[in-house]
Amino acid sequence: MSDTNKIFVILDPTTMNQPSLVMAETIAQDILSSGAAAVALHLYCCIAESTVRRPTGMDEETALAEEHARIQNWVERMAIHSRSLGLEVDTEVEIQPDWREAIVAAAARNPSMIAVKNMTEQTRLTRFMRDTSDWKLLRDVSCPLFMVKSYARRHIRKVLVAIKHRPEKKIYTQANDRILDTGRMIAKNLGADLHVVTAYKDVDDYPDRQKFADRCGLPRNQVTAAMGKPEEAIAEAANDLQADLLVIARVGRPEDSDKVGRTAERLIDNLESNILVLPMT
Repeated sequence: MSDTNKIFVILDPTTMNQPSLVMAETIAQDILSSGAAAVALHLYCCIAESTVRRPTGMDEETALAEEHARIQNWVERMAIHSRSLGLEVDTEVEIQPDWREAIVAAAARNPSMIAVKNMTEQTRLTRFMRDTSDWKLLRDVSCPLFMVKSYARRHIRKVLVAIKHRPEKKIYTQANDRILDTGRMIAKNLGADLHVVTAYKDVDDYPDRQKFADRCGLPRNQVTAAMGKPEEAIAEAANDLQADLLVIARVGRPEDSDKVGRTAERLIDNLESNILVLPMT
């Protein structure tokens, strides 16, 4: 199976509700309907070693083995529906001391077109005070990361891509090109409408809308220029459009290329739509 047709699905072992799997199945079916020969899902679940209970009289090795078998059985049951849709599915279960690090490592050893994860609702204070799994993946995962809102619509019919107005560095120009190319590909493969948004600082920085539309290869009614902070302007545009998917780039900060870009970092809790983050290296 070609890696370009594999979707890495991150399951949440704490709930029966798995929006990441539902969305991965839907994306895979839409890709198949566009003419692809096959799409594979890699279902991955990791639990923290510290959460495994050890009954009185049972040694640690046996307790871990029994818990692993229990989770593996649960994941295999989830895979039955995916396979019934005609999808190729393999599964992987781990018990690790640091499950966040384990997810990043697993995604790295299973090259995929995208990784899909349920977006965990958190307050800004929580994300500031501790390293959540969402931020860990945003910073460190090497493939595009699709984050699913639990209440988001299943099929993707409106795609909004956010590009940087007046990119002052080469990496931002490259990010703009990649985001636009990805948006066009998604729209084509999923039969979705493509829209573009850019944020500008003030009235003196307002972009020429026709030139902006020409740059994107879209009619003017499918491009938006919004004034304000990027994270606020982009979120407002996505919510107003009722976008099913927002596509942005993760550009590392100059002082640390491993850090997630500021816009991606601030956007994840302000959106009603799903979000696809493209890593720029």
